Amino acid sequence: MKLSIDDLVIFVKVIKEGSIVKASEKLSIPSPTISRRLTQLEKAIGGLLMYRSHRKIMLTALGQMYITKFTNLVEEFIETAENLEDYYKKLSGTIRITAPISLTHQWFGKCIFSFMRQYPDIKIDLIATNKIIDLADMNIDIAIRVGDLKDSDWIAKKILLSKNILCSSKDYLNQIHNCVNPADLLDKNLLNITQNLSWSLTNTNLHEYYEVRANPYLIMDDTDLIIDAAKEGMGICFVPSEFVKESISNGELVQILPDWVGNPRPISLIFKDRTYLPNRVRFFKEYIENYVSLNK
Repeated sequence: MKLSIDDLVIFVKVIKEGSIVKASEKLSIPSPTISRRLTQLEKAIGGLLMYRSHRKIMLTALGQMYITKFTNLVEEFIETAENLEDYYKKLSGTIRITAPISLTHQWFGKCIFSFMRQYPDIKIDLIATNKIIDLADMNIDIAIRVGDLKDSDWIAKKILLSKNILCSSKDYLNQIHNCVNPADLLDKNLLNITQNLSWSLTNTNLHEYYEVRANPYLIMDDTDLIIDAAKEGMGICFVPSEFVKESISNGELVQILPDWVGNPRPISLIFKDRTYLPNRVRFFKEYIENYVSLNK
């Protein structure tokens, strides 16, 4: 029979309280169960630990040796277990997260601020980057990722679908005159985040497909800067629709070729473990989901 840490905890508690009855009250375990567990412990050890009744306890030499050796260890075990329980249950501590820069500027930052106002004892450590970092190495609790994900032992939950649209300022649109199909884009000023411009367009009515491949007129590795450049009349951008919704509404930008849009890309919430998430991480995960649902 194996030695049980739970039985050792009961043994130490009985000795500390001086009787099975008092230990029963402290542990909320019936006295007969405590007696049975003590007998089970003695069988595992192979010797008598105490002479006992409901009212009085007297240690044997073996029992005195065990209480001397194990009292500190059991108390440390209980303290550690309680601290771990606090770690998982309390709404305090730090949540380490990562998300793309532009998405953070657009809505995720506001989501974080709103969450922290509601849960002021929780601290946020945000890494805003467009690089794909190693989540385990960086001790990340939650990540926001855009696009298809590689196979992973992390859990991914889709929270949004993002599609790119073509936009420019009214002034630039007036300058270029003719832009009635995707092929017309090839001789225009195209604004892109990388040297390799490859815009995949699908016609929502005709279900036709067109791949725009060209040398960009302006390269800036930040989507918000690309949008600003388009507002200034520098050319045409191909950006997530949710990023330019307000700018189109207030007239700063106009959508070009509205029947042609990018393929929908998932925006996913990434976390490590569905079952053993600390409460603060679980609350933040659910807060993000609700925030996205309310602000679609």
